[in-house]
Amino acid sequence: MSSTEQQKKKSQSNSRNNRRRGARSGGGRGGGGGRGSTSHNVSRIKNDDDVQKQNDMTQSSSKRSSNKGGRGSTTSNNTARNGSDNSNSRNNKPSTANNTNRNGGSKIMSGGARMKNNNSNSTGRGGRGNSRNNNNRQGSRATSGNDNISRNRSGRRTNNNNSRQNSTASSTSSSKSRNKSRTKKIQYEAYTPLSTCIHHYTKPTNLTLNNSKSATIVIRGKLRVMPSKNATSFVTCDKGSLQQDVIIKNDIDRNRGLDGDYVYVELYPLDDGGVNDIGNKGEGGEEKKFNGKNKVELSDYMAGLDLKDNNKPNAGSSVDKEKSNDTEAAGYYSSGIEDVKYEEEEYLIGEEEVEEEESNEVHDDDNEEQGQGEMWQDDDIQMSLWDPLVSIRKKRKSTLSDKNRVPTSQRSGKVIYILPPKSSPGQQPSEFTPEDESYKKQIPKRTIVGTLRQLPGQGGNNKGGRYLLTPNNKSLPQFMCPMGVKFNNNGDKDTNNNSSNNNNTLYRAEYIYGSWHATNKWPPCTNVKLLCGTCNVQDETKALLVENEVDHGPFPPAVLKDVETSVQSGRFVDNTTGDMGWKPTQEMYKGRRDYRKQRIFTIDPTTAKDLDDALHITPLPDGRVEIGVHIADVSHFIEENSAVDEEALKRATTVYLVNDVIPMLPRPLCEIACSLNENVERLAFSCVWKMNLDGTLPKKGDIWYGRTVIKSCSRLDYATAQNIIDKKVANGEQQVDEKYWPKSRQPTGGHTIDEVAADVRLMHKVAMARRALRFENGALALNGIKLAFQLEDDGETPKLCAPYPLRDSNRLIEEFMLLANYLVAQRLITHAHGRALLRNHSPPLELGMQQVVDVSRESYGFEIDTTNSNTLQSSLSRLSRECDDPLVVQCVTESLMTPMRPAEYIAAGELDAVEWQHFALNIPYYTHFTSPIRRYPDVIVHRLLQATLDDNVDDYPLNQNEINTQAGHCNDMRMNAKKAQERSDRVFLSLYLKENPIKSTLGVWKVRVCIVLS
Repeated sequence: MSSTEQQKKKSQSNSRNNRRRGARSGGGRGGGGGRGSTSHNVSRIKNDDDVQKQNDMTQSSSKRSSNKGGRGSTTSNNTARNGSDNSNSRNNKPSTANNTNRNGGSKIMSGGARMKNNNSNSTGRGGRGNSRNNNNRQGSRATSGNDNISRNRSGRRTNNNNSRQNSTASSTSSSKSRNKSRTKKIQYEAYTPLSTCIHHYTKPTNLTLNNSKSATIVIRGKLRVMPSKNATSFVTCDKGSLQQDVIIKNDIDRNRGLDGDYVYVELYPLDDGGVNDIGNKGEGGEEKKFNGKNKVELSDYMAGLDLKDNNKPNAGSSVDKEKSNDTEAAGYYSSGIEDVKYEEEEYLIGEEEVEEEESNEVHDDDNEEQGQGEMWQDDDIQMSLWDPLVSIRKKRKSTLSDKNRVPTSQRSGKVIYILPPKSSPGQQPSEFTPEDESYKKQIPKRTIVGTLRQLPGQGGNNKGGRYLLTPNNKSLPQFMCPMGVKFNNNGDKDTNNNSSNNNNTLYRAEYIYGSWHATNKWPPCTNVKLLCGTCNVQDETKALLVENEVDHGPFPPAVLKDVETSVQSGRFVDNTTGDMGWKPTQEMYKGRRDYRKQRIFTIDPTTAKDLDDALHITPLPDGRVEIGVHIADVSHFIEENSAVDEEALKRATTVYLVNDVIPMLPRPLCEIACSLNENVERLAFSCVWKMNLDGTLPKKGDIWYGRTVIKSCSRLDYATAQNIIDKKVANGEQQVDEKYWPKSRQPTGGHTIDEVAADVRLMHKVAMARRALRFENGALALNGIKLAFQLEDDGETPKLCAPYPLRDSNRLIEEFMLLANYLVAQRLITHAHGRALLRNHSPPLELGMQQVVDVSRESYGFEIDTTNSNTLQSSLSRLSRECDDPLVVQCVTESLMTPMRPAEYIAAGELDAVEWQHFALNIPYYTHFTSPIRRYPDVIVHRLLQATLDDNVDDYPLNQNEINTQAGHCNDMRMNAKKAQERSDRVFLSLYLKENPIKSTLGVWKVRVCIVLS
């Protein structure tokens, strides 16, 4: 036998051995113990030494390959590559075709030769698999075919088919196979039965979360999703047993929950998910650390931002910047700079939608557990300011600086049940078919607004295919539209009809709770309709109302009929103006205290039409003063469970946009019969008390609550009241300058300008003295910037945009409204007990506060003490005195608003008394009584207050749980209204900046970060 033949025979033998080893390496027992065989292999060799080296490396690579997971098999046209890091087949179910396993084969370089072992039909992550049509490739070129091909260095080859054509086909098949294998199947967990969730939620183990590592612990709360793909989300326990946000790390753990849903969450054991390891990376791939945990520092968010003001070299450098879900701004805006509605405590703290991730659990010390903690009555200033009658222990404020405090891990968990929203309150029966009660059984659903996008590979030019609805709210996932949905679904004109990605047209759809199945990647939506265009005021306003579910539309006929019935007895025609008016009848006077001759006046924004509060002050012989707060008696006109009552509950609040107002009550009530207009008699609900000139309350002072009839003598606005305080007007002059006190706002009914001016100045004196004491006692003021607009005559073009000015006249009203709300809350607690509707404001998230403290120290060199609201307010006051740059002060103030929790309405019996406190006001309890025209909770408070006066609380139609349910609905609607208001504000700010560009200005707006406008 010639040497050439011997070499050829040896080469063929080695090739056979190589094919056997290739089979073991491609589909062999790597980790998962799978089996594999080969056929129709292709090899290319250069010499014997190379073959031996390749065989050795193949064996070594085969030993290293591993299959991870369940059993899987494929049948044809699959490519397996040994040497890859991970397999793409990640499910435990068998796959049938065209899957790619990157574990099976290997790429080997030896002596200039490369062997690529492709084994189709290898097992995925363990289990068994058979291989067919596998290609064992050696050399620099890939060939393929049904016959074995052997090439040596001299270039000899045998081939019965076109190698290049087969190679192209094989490559295409492998590419398709890999693409299909990368599509992950979604499999969400089935929901836990609600009864099981409630059992674990209410059992005692929830009270000792850190002492139980193996027990099933369930919390309940509102889901907040960060606006990014597969984003982290957070849930805060609604009953305070865990005062630290729970992390929901990914979509699978979120288990089909949407941003804003109320969910039950099962906590992972501390060993499995106790630490927040979201995976925030620093430079070099290392995870950022904060206080020994994986946290991102606030300064990291500002990296790369140049915050130096060209006009102010000493401007601050950084503030907190966090991801948000379009909830950065706050404020109530209307068509004029003066026309801004506000909550009484909003001057004290901006009630932001909480986006902060971390907090710490609050552990009461032993004395507190035994009821021996500090009481509110132990504070002398607290007693002089508020004189609390209810004995309540102060909630201990644990801080991160406590040396004896043991740090706790932030818990993570998974959603196990979603509480669908209840049917919207206020659904009305049909007037034509009153027997139809289907309106009471409405399916829980949610309105989605966004743009349509056609799925890739689904056809073009609107010829078939499926569409995804991409919501404007980036915290929501994409929604799958039903078959047949096209652009211009309702036939309206669409200027971009030919585009498959029409981003200039908005659509609305409905998501029905319970329709998202466990195997669906995208939630389905129904009833997809074209809503409007974009980039103009009308369309943007329409979209924001729909998106935030405050597009209430006109009042139903049944509501208007109820309103007409309630006001018709007092209607009259004004002989001088010819306008329709209203006044109480003699029957309505019965049982009311008469204040018509008292000097009462209102102070409101300039363009306000719904005047729901008025005041009087009377000096007393003993040196004290009598204060009266008179509130529109809305509950007199709204019968419980009537159509107008149901509609008011449904809306829950008036929505104030820049260019429009969506009222809670129909105009005949909110602007005529209920509004405390000047020089007309009106029905009111009043709270009258005595107080000292230094702003304190006398011990056991007499407080009177009851229904009244009043007649306001003057309709002041904030600007006029401030002119009076500043003594620009009403200083004894014969003729008043109407520039400072317009004729239309001067007093009537025999009351003089000097008398009203004296009352305003006396009120200011008492209010400012009280305000100083409140802040000395720990009240907190975080005055965020609120924008106000003035529009052109077209009602759409902003001609002026400026921060809303806070004057002493605003603070004057605030002080007396706060005190009236507090006194009514005290009455409800002592007489209505668990039914009392309160306004609770919990302490801020501690780790979030600590982050702001660290940034302030690092960026500005300023220390902030967050031990309690008193030390925090002292730190801010000191910063204002010591810092020359007002922008830095504003940056720190805005940053501190981020970790503040929102205030919420609750039924008193739903929480322990220690949890009733209002953190910003630093008082043990609080409610809302003073704005029933625009807030439904105030209507409930009025009814409860009257029940306590009539001594029939037990007969009140709503129990504690029902009141708490209505309070929760009001919380949701108020947040929806606030988001709509914020969006409206941004629309008009954009229009203003478009026409009035600012080249380079560093400033702070209520988005909690510094922004450079250019």
